[in-house]
Amino acid sequence: MNTLPVPSATIAPETWRGFSASIPGSGHIRYGIPCQDASLVLTSSRPALIVCDGRGSAAMSHLGSQGATAAFKRQLSIMEPFLARILDREEGGLEQWEKFCRILYRTLWQVQLDLAEEREMKPKEFDFTVALAVVGKCHIGCFQVGDGSIVLRQNGVCQTAFPPEKGEFANQTHFLRQGGEGNLTFLRDLFPARENSGIAITSDGPEHLMFQLRDMTPGKVFDCFFDELAEGEFCRQDLMDYLTDRGWNDDPRGADDRSIALLIPPTIATAVPATSAPAAPDPESADENAVSTEEKELAAPVVPSDEAVADQLQEVAETTETSKSSPNQQDADSTRRRIGGLATCILAILLALTTAAGFGYGWHQHSRLVAAERKHAESVWQLRNELASSKAETRRLYSELQRGKTAPSTDLTAASEPQDPVPPKK
Repeated sequence: MNTLPVPSATIAPETWRGFSASIPGSGHIRYGIPCQDASLVLTSSRPALIVCDGRGSAAMSHLGSQGATAAFKRQLSIMEPFLARILDREEGGLEQWEKFCRILYRTLWQVQLDLAEEREMKPKEFDFTVALAVVGKCHIGCFQVGDGSIVLRQNGVCQTAFPPEKGEFANQTHFLRQGGEGNLTFLRDLFPARENSGIAITSDGPEHLMFQLRDMTPGKVFDCFFDELAEGEFCRQDLMDYLTDRGWNDDPRGADDRSIALLIPPTIATAVPATSAPAAPDPESADENAVSTEEKELAAPVVPSDEAVADQLQEVAETTETSKSSPNQQDADSTRRRIGGLATCILAILLALTTAAGFGYGWHQHSRLVAAERKHAESVWQLRNELASSKAETRRLYSELQRGKTAPSTDLTAASEPQDPVPPKK
């Protein structure tokens, strides 16, 4: 049976490929809350990826997430000699990786302390969860605090690095705290790098449509991501389009921020069979993690095939040759006009491709904002109608009360007033 080849330990780390994206959820857009997620992928020097998710109830958690990703990048550079001994050698062990994780935990906690001191706030106002992976020639080191998920495709099978890190309830999780590095309140482990053909990290925002929640088994969408990325047919804009698809808003759990970071080794680029593009999320079949991509196909530009381009170039060459050999100046002028028209068409196609590159994300963002604004306007209109009805009912009751008070008084007054005597009949 054919199996996927695995990366060699001699492959240079800078040949890894990947990218990440973090977008605000519809709930944050509706209430003007900034995206509290932050993500980063490094493909040179030391391949690594990280996703941080700010605590929703913390006012400045987005600053904590952003500061953590920047501190992580700096720490990798500082600790590179130590990481090389852990991850690039066969004898590197979990004990040494645990030491690095302790240092990293303290570094990330210091980010919260520095932000709290700078803004004169409590460190909890900058809370965030963190999940990350660092790649070596022999080992992949993983580290996690709180929820989120690290997915590794080992020997062609996607699996999560750690079990779900939840609290007593589904909406609870853990955050960095003073002394946590000494108490080992974090998850850490090493995985074989030679067996790996893809790494992904997600925040908890997109989990409900990307995993089977009962056991957090990764969905098929991860295989699609890795395969398309290996084939060179998947870019960061495609990932943005996936994260902003309207299918997320159809599920009440889709209001949270969403982040995905992807990284693949170099040697699977020509070995992985082509698969279909990652499908958009479908709330009606979350376990299958796919929906129709009809809208994306409608929005996508028509790209000429290689054969069509070759035919056009051949036509240009033949036309040019004819213009050179023809003694008739009028035919030469006609040929130049044809060449100019063809060049104009090619430029128009390139312009259309450039314009359409950012169409999908902008259109979905615009549609989501318009829908939110329309819903808000309908709510305001409904409240106004209810207020007007309430005012009318209040006036009616007040009028009835006034009539009830004045009616007896009028009768008594009429009875007590002396009446003019009736003149006698003559």
